[in-house]
Amino acid sequence: MKRAPLGNERLAVAYLRVSTEDQRLGPEAQKHDCEVWARQHGVGIVETFTDQGVSGGTELENRPNLMAALAALRQHGAGVLLIAKRDRLARDVAVAALIERSVRTAGARVVTADGIGNGEGPADQLVRTVIDGAAAYERAVIK
Repeated sequence: MKRAPLGNERLAVAYLRVSTEDQRLGPEAQKHDCEVWARQHGVGIVETFTDQGVSGGTELENRPNLMAALAALRQHGAGVLLIAKRDRLARDVAVAALIERSVRTAGARVVTADGIGNGEGPADQLVRTVIDGAAAYERAVIK
């Protein structure tokens, strides 16, 4: 995997995903959480993208605003793709891994506003994998 030079970690592109209208963590709540995190960490959100009505198992190519967010990372030289919680990225382990790889290729990293698993160490990687697995399990139970 070829990684672009690391972008500016003081610039973020926010990505919001909502699969249903009645979701507890709707787009306004996700945006708020991302904005609070950005203020607390001195990071500017350069653009925000929302995929409304998109399942967490949907592949990248079927998420137009995620694809736009990945392009915006490169366009702005942003080093952070900011999401409210890890399950907003995906509810499928393979899809989450593919998104992570695409973000790294763009020269950025995925950061969650809730702070869980944001580091780069082995323990943080394990936490992200466990969260992705739990999100996939929850999706299967909901279905």
